[in-house]
Amino acid sequence: MRERPARARRCTTEPDATLAMLSWLGRVLRRARGRRVAPSEQAAPPTASEDGLPFESVPPQKAFLGGEVGGADSGTQLEVRFFEWLVGATLPAGATEVPGEARLLAHLDAVSRSDEMREDLLPRARAVIPELLHALREQTQSLRALSSRVAHDPNLVVEVIRLANAVGYRAEGPVTDLMQAISRLGTDGLRRAIARVLLKPIFDAQADPLLGRATQRLWQHSELQAGLCLQQAVSAGLDPFESYLAGLMHNVGWTAVFRAIDRSPSGAPPCFSRAFVHALAPRRERLFALLVGSWQLNDALTGLAQEILDVGFSNCRRPLAQLLLYADRAAAEQVLQPPVHSSPSTDSAGV
Repeated sequence: MRERPARARRCTTEPDATLAMLSWLGRVLRRARGRRVAPSEQAAPPTASEDGLPFESVPPQKAFLGGEVGGADSGTQLEVRFFEWLVGATLPAGATEVPGEARLLAHLDAVSRSDEMREDLLPRARAVIPELLHALREQTQSLRALSSRVAHDPNLVVEVIRLANAVGYRAEGPVTDLMQAISRLGTDGLRRAIARVLLKPIFDAQADPLLGRATQRLWQHSELQAGLCLQQAVSAGLDPFESYLAGLMHNVGWTAVFRAIDRSPSGAPPCFSRAFVHALAPRRERLFALLVGSWQLNDALTGLAQEILDVGFSNCRRPLAQLLLYADRAAAEQVLQPPVHSSPSTDSAGV
């Protein structure tokens, strides 16, 4: 077997067993798709501006598995392709800045500094997060108590039956009865269904045009990402439900960014440059961390948010951050695959 060239490390310290496992998973995923593993290099840190997030010096992000800047993937990196998929538009070739983008990035930085402006980006979170907190803190609830909660919410009834009929459970035959579905899923499955139903309204586009184009695809990616987090959590030594919740919530950063762009003084521009997409990445992750950190959902997510604020998402050392980074990239690769006759659902593994 031909020996692979040495790869640069993301961090200066040696990776622990969890990070090595996740790196191996990424290589396996790429091999399965017939792609050569591209070397991953740690970009030099940009010169910090007043906000620490300059426009001109933000390095290109090698954001998704199998892609690199200027690589062989049709002359573009997967980060750009994923953005194009989200907004349903093709970005112009080249690195020319679109007029007004610098002002738009400055507006996003101002939003990050303002508690009030950030809160207005996700108005439905005011109702959703307290209810989610209540559900998460009642971890000792019996199956009967959770069943009672589900039975009083039509949306939850539909979600629980849908989840119970996912591919991973289908060997036991289809179900149409709520109690049979509850019995099949168990306590952890019901908690995932509750989190899913509660969080989905946060992704609502309301009257925002740019976010409206991306909302359904953001939720599709979120479900895939959450499923991947759940599947790999045990191998990574992490709590499955906390990992699932992190995957499901990660795209609130995208939702916040798109809504902030829609509601900026000049509104969303007709197109975006590739340089803007690269500069958007750290700002999106910062907004995710600021929002999730303020919600104090659990220690794992709060600690993850703080580490992102301290060192940036790609430099995080927490196993949950590494798992989330892997799932984010792998889910993006999956949604960018050519369509097939029967697309696998998020719950193809019973998640």
